[in-house]
Amino acid sequence: MTLSFESARAKAGWRLLLAWLLLNALLLTPELPWAGFPPHHWLALEAPLLIGLLLLLPPSRLRRWACAAVALIGVTIALGALGDGLMQAMQGRSINLYTDVSLLPILIELLVANLGLPLTLALTCGLGLALFAVGWALTALLAANHRPPLPRGLGVVLLAVGAGGLALQHAGRLESTPIGSPALGFVTFEWQRALETRNALAAFGGELQSDPGARALPGLAGTDVVLGFIESYGVAAIEREPFADEIRPRLAQVQAELAAAGLSMVTGRVTASTLGGQSWLNHATLLSGLPITSQLRFELMLNRHHSTLVDDFAASDHRTLAVMPGIIRDWPEGRQLGYDEIHTADSLGYRGPPMGWASMPDQFTWKRVGDYLDAAAASTNATTPTSRATFAELATLSSHAPWSPVITLVDWNRVGDGEVFSRWAGAGDDYASLWQNTEAMRAHYAPAIDYALQAAAGFAERQVGKHTLMLILGDHQAAPSIIGPSPGKDVPLHVISGDPALLEGFLHNGFRPGALPPGPEQAIPMSQIRALLHRIYAAAPALSRPAAAHGS
Repeated sequence: MTLSFESARAKAGWRLLLAWLLLNALLLTPELPWAGFPPHHWLALEAPLLIGLLLLLPPSRLRRWACAAVALIGVTIALGALGDGLMQAMQGRSINLYTDVSLLPILIELLVANLGLPLTLALTCGLGLALFAVGWALTALLAANHRPPLPRGLGVVLLAVGAGGLALQHAGRLESTPIGSPALGFVTFEWQRALETRNALAAFGGELQSDPGARALPGLAGTDVVLGFIESYGVAAIEREPFADEIRPRLAQVQAELAAAGLSMVTGRVTASTLGGQSWLNHATLLSGLPITSQLRFELMLNRHHSTLVDDFAASDHRTLAVMPGIIRDWPEGRQLGYDEIHTADSLGYRGPPMGWASMPDQFTWKRVGDYLDAAAASTNATTPTSRATFAELATLSSHAPWSPVITLVDWNRVGDGEVFSRWAGAGDDYASLWQNTEAMRAHYAPAIDYALQAAAGFAERQVGKHTLMLILGDHQAAPSIIGPSPGKDVPLHVISGDPALLEGFLHNGFRPGALPPGPEQAIPMSQIRALLHRIYAAAPALSRPAAAHGS
């Protein structure tokens, strides 16, 4: 009988050891996103602390629930670490649970768009089942440790090891040892940041209340303004190898071609609000003049009806137009921003094949913008001698991750309804598999940016004249996993016009002639571009421009 009891107790001891190893592994996961494998520490002090507490509880339903709660803590910590790792790879920052939870529906939508519904369901179900299996196994191991009960003294020892270790760590005595408390550090950090984020959002609410309202831009009266965002176009494409080998020569060629067409060009450096994604936050930042760094801020801005450049151009008697080929369903945010006219994927009249992730190629999008500008000018000239200029905003797609397929420009006169792009039908349909091949995506990145720049430059040559101001900028840098660690958030801003006088103000504010951006010391926060435009174009030009001279 004694031998049988001792054998059972030995089995309980082995179960306890397995439970400790599994819980310890889960609690060490917060270190993996920044330290890699192996983690910085080998022993998580939270593990003996929690297991010690469980051993001191008497066998009961409460103890079983406590075991499940400890397993849930471990699995939740691991899930948070997984999210942190994804955020580090995609956006170069740690996860912020206070604001990033609201991104889950958007993340699921992106997964479906990029991987397809079946693969998305398989991945999410697989992840859920894996986490459930780990949690169930840990709960079973912890709950079985009271059959037969292990010595209560063991619980006291483990509790003392955990609590004493945390005390020593707090006193700085364990800094150079493989012992730490990464899970506690993760929870503490997230809690403190949640409080800071809440306070920051409260302060942001104050900024929203101090909205000065719409302000006209007299210096752009009668001037068509085109604001184009190039997806994933950051300064890393210009300054980092191997991308610079392809992009810098392209920019030099674009500069020469625009000059030959009688156009002037200056370039600045702008610090975006995000890195690696969430383009709409940067669009909103530039339009509103506020740092829209999270989905919560974006929603607050919309709900408070804060004025934007859309309102400013409306106050300047511009017709306001949004061209968003990436919007594939209802877009209430666009209506809230107050554009006079909105064109999304369904209303652009594209009849060609999709281009991998993108619904249509950039050249078609730019051609449509030109068509809308021409139609507005023709309508205005036919009805009234005084022009109502257009402010057009667009967001391109061809340089969106995973940057496949990379196509070439076609004859602009043959773009039509997009059927000319049928030669690339089926190209890039393997974009789901590309997400699993970082090297392949990296190889496609520069060619995709190259194509996007060619399309934008082709539009400029065809459409930009003395009474047009064109602003082309990246919405954000590409993900750090593609362009390398610590890339920063800077993007180029190219400003083009047939009237050099329209560009002089930019030269006085850190921009420089040509297609290459200045250094980081000249970077301007994207939230200050609205104010910059008001400083430059606060006064009407000395000589009024002919109202109906669109594109001349």
